[in-house]
Amino acid sequence: MEKNWLKTAVSVTMSGEGHEEGLKRSFGNMPETVTDDQIKGLGSVLEAVSKDKFDFATVTTTEKVVNN
Repeated sequence: MEKNWLKTAVSVTMSGEGHEEGLKRSFGNMPETVTDDQIKGLGSVLEAVSKDKFDFATVTTTEKVVNN
């Protein structure tokens, strides 16, 4: 089987006043590999430009799997 990377997306969930259960922000066009430091950095930037707290992120990678 051959795997070919197609795309990676990151969804960041943040909580704050008015959305205590969490608000999801999604980002596409991410690099194939996303590191922990990059995710922490993205969360820090979002916290800096909002009053919200970074709770967690979900990384989704889409691959095409070819049966050789």
